[in-house]
Amino acid sequence: MQDDPILSPLNETQRAAVLQTEGPLFILAGAGSGKTRALTHRIAHLISKGVEPWQILAVTFTNKAANEMKERVKNLLHITDPDTFSNQQPATSNSKLPTMGTFHSVCARILRRDIEHLGRDRSFVIYDGDDQEKLVKELLKDLKIEESELKARAALGYIGRFKSEAVSPHEAKLQATSAKMHIVIDAYARYEKTLRTNNALDFDDLMLETVRLFHEVPKVLERYQRTWKYLHVDEYQDTNHAQYLFVTLLAAAHKNLCVIGDPDQSIYSFRGADIRNILEFKKDYPEAVQHTLDRNYRSTQMILTAADAVIKANPNRPEKKMWTNRTEGPKVIVNEVHDERAEAEDAVRTAIKHRSDGMPLNHQVILYRTNAQSRLFEEACMRAGIPYRIIGGTKFYLRREIKDVLAYLHVILNPGDTLSLMRILNVPSRKIGETTLGHLQAYCADQSIVLWEALQRAEDIQTLAEGMRLRLKNFAETIIEAKLKSERVAVTDLTRWLLENISMEKWIRDGTDEGEDRWGNVEELLSVMRKYDQLDPQTSLLSFLEEASLVSEVDKLNDIKDDALTLMTLHLCKGLEFDSVTIAGCEEGIFPHSSSSYDPEQLEEERRIMYVGMTRAKTHLRLLLARSRMLWGETRANAGSRFLDDLPESVTERRSDDILSAFAWASKKMIGEESRKSPLQPFRQEEVNVEFNQDLSFASENENQDGFDIGNRVHHPIFGAGTVTALRGDIATVWFDSGQEKTLALSIAPLKKI
Repeated sequence: MQDDPILSPLNETQRAAVLQTEGPLFILAGAGSGKTRALTHRIAHLISKGVEPWQILAVTFTNKAANEMKERVKNLLHITDPDTFSNQQPATSNSKLPTMGTFHSVCARILRRDIEHLGRDRSFVIYDGDDQEKLVKELLKDLKIEESELKARAALGYIGRFKSEAVSPHEAKLQATSAKMHIVIDAYARYEKTLRTNNALDFDDLMLETVRLFHEVPKVLERYQRTWKYLHVDEYQDTNHAQYLFVTLLAAAHKNLCVIGDPDQSIYSFRGADIRNILEFKKDYPEAVQHTLDRNYRSTQMILTAADAVIKANPNRPEKKMWTNRTEGPKVIVNEVHDERAEAEDAVRTAIKHRSDGMPLNHQVILYRTNAQSRLFEEACMRAGIPYRIIGGTKFYLRREIKDVLAYLHVILNPGDTLSLMRILNVPSRKIGETTLGHLQAYCADQSIVLWEALQRAEDIQTLAEGMRLRLKNFAETIIEAKLKSERVAVTDLTRWLLENISMEKWIRDGTDEGEDRWGNVEELLSVMRKYDQLDPQTSLLSFLEEASLVSEVDKLNDIKDDALTLMTLHLCKGLEFDSVTIAGCEEGIFPHSSSSYDPEQLEEERRIMYVGMTRAKTHLRLLLARSRMLWGETRANAGSRFLDDLPESVTERRSDDILSAFAWASKKMIGEESRKSPLQPFRQEEVNVEFNQDLSFASENENQDGFDIGNRVHHPIFGAGTVTALRGDIATVWFDSGQEKTLALSIAPLKKI
C-alpha cells in the first residue's frame, strides 16, 4: 500500500471511506479534514478496481469544486487526454472520466437529451436572474398588481422558495393562508405558463424538470440508474428538497450512494438548503456506513477547541471532536474595543503587524456578518495605505443605492451636474424611459440648454405627454426645495428629508433580503454623515461629498491582486482558509443577527456561521466586539455575543482597551473570590488614555452608579427578564429566566429595573 498513489497519501479514516465502495456511505467530514481528497481518491479507486468511468457520477455546488475534482482524478489516474464526452449529454462508454459537475449542469445535460419525453423542445433557453426579473415585472403589470402590493424581486424570492421545495403552483395554492400569498401564487402560475410558452427554463427548473422526468417517465430514470451505478454528492448539507429528490431517485436501484459533508457547516437555509437531508441520511438508509473525518489539517488545536466549544451547544448534530497534530499555537484573542471605529483600526493594525512579521496580506481576512459593516474596514485600510479587496460584494461607495443617494446630493449642490442628474431622473421609478430621454435631449439641443434647464421648462415641451410633463416638473421642484433646505440644515437632516420626500425607503425595501441589506447600507451612509453635522450647513454638505469622492478614488486599490487584505461576509468564506482570521461585530443583535432572537432554528444557524468563520483560521484567530456601535444610523450598546461565553478560558486570551470593562471578562469564579488574582491583564491601544477619579481597589462590591442591588429584577431587550445575582463595581452578574447567566457592564448594558 505504501507505493499505491491512491491509498498511501490517506490517513486511516480517509482510507476506510475510500475502500467502502458498495452500499450507502455517509462521510462526516469536519472543517479542514481533507474532504475533497477523500472524495476524489474514492472515485479514482473505483476506476482503478475496474468500475467504468461512465458508471460514476459526482455532483457538487460550484464549477470551481467540480473542476478541482476533475483535475485531481486526472492526476491520480495519469489521464492526459481531454475528457471526451460532450457537454450536452452524460458521459458515454468511451469517456475516460466520470460525469462530474454541478447539479444544474448535470441536469441541463439530461434535459437536453430527454426533455422531449415531457412534451417540451430540447432547444429550450435558460433564463438568468435579469431575464426572470424582467418577465415577472411584465406579468405583475398584466395582472394589474401594483408595485406597492408586490415587487418583482420579492415575488421571485417566493417563487424560488417554492421551487426549492418542489412545490407546484397548484400545491402552493392549497397552502395559501393570506391575500398576499394568493397574489404571489397567481404570479407564480402565470410565470410558469409564460416560461413554457417561451420554451424557457430558469435555474430551479433544471432540477425540477429532471425530477419530474424521472417520476413521469420511468424508462428514462431506469436508463440513468443503469448508467450511474456509483453516486457521489459533495456538500450534502447544502442540498435542497429538489436536489434530495434527484439524488434519491437515481440511487434507488443500486444504493451505491456516497454523501459527504458536515451539518455544522450548513449555513445556506436562505437559499433553500435543508439540513434535514444530511441529519436524516441514516434514517433514509438504515444500512448506511458512517466514517467520520475528524483530523484537521488546517488549524491549530487552540482554534479547533474554541470552535468545537461554540458548535457543541447546537442540538441534534452528529458528535465529532476535531483534532490536529498542530498542538502549538497562539490563543484565540477576544478583544473588546470602544466603538466600531476602534474595531476597524484594531483589525487593520493587526493585519499590518502580521505583515511586518512576514505574513502576506493575502493570507489574512476580516469577516463580518452583514455587508453594511464593511465600510469602516475599507476606510481603515485607506487611512493605513494598505491594499484590500472585497469578495462577493461591491465596495461600499460603489454600491448602487449609495451611488444613487450621492448623485442626489451632487445635484442638490450643483444641478448642472448632468451625469448625476441622468442617474437619478428615474430613481425611484418615475416611468421615465428612453423615449422621454430622447425628447429631453432633442429639446436641449434645439434650445441650446443643459438638462437641468430643460427639466425646469418641462411644461413647455410639447412632445411629452401631459402626465410626463407633470412628473418632470415635480422632480425639478423637489431638487429646488432640497437646494434651499441645504442652506439651512446639515447634511444628515437634509438627506433624511430627501429620502422621505422621494419615498426611497419604500422603493429599496422591496420585501427581499437584498432589499433589507441595501436599505441597511443607506442607513450606514447616514452614520458617516453625522460627523459633518457640526459644520455650517453648506460646508457640511460639501465636506461630506468631498470625503466620499476621495474614498471612491482610493477604491482602485481593489485591483491590486498581488497582496491585498481580504474583506468579506461570513457567508462567503466557506471553503476558504487563511493564516489569520478576524471576525468583527461579535455582539448580540449583530452576531448572532437580531433576526434570530426569537427563532431557535435561525439561532442554531448563526452558531454554525460562527463555527465556519472560526475554522477558516490556520494559526491566528481574533474575535472583536465593541462596547458601543453606530450601525444602520443609530448608536447601540449591545452585550457581547453569547458565542463568546462558550469559549474555554484555556484557549482564550481576553483583552479590553478599558480597565473598567476588564472585570466583565473575569472568570465567573472571580466574583466572591477576593483572594484570587485575575489572570486577565487589560489591553490598551497606544492612543487610549483612560483617566479614573477613584481607586477601584476601594470600590464596594455593591457600589454602582445606577443603583442596582443584588436581587433586583431587571429586563434586557435581548435576554429578557432576569435577576441580579452579584455586583462588583460597574459589573453585574444576571441570571436570566431563559436559563442564561450573563456578566454585564452597567455603564453600557441596556438593563432596566422591573
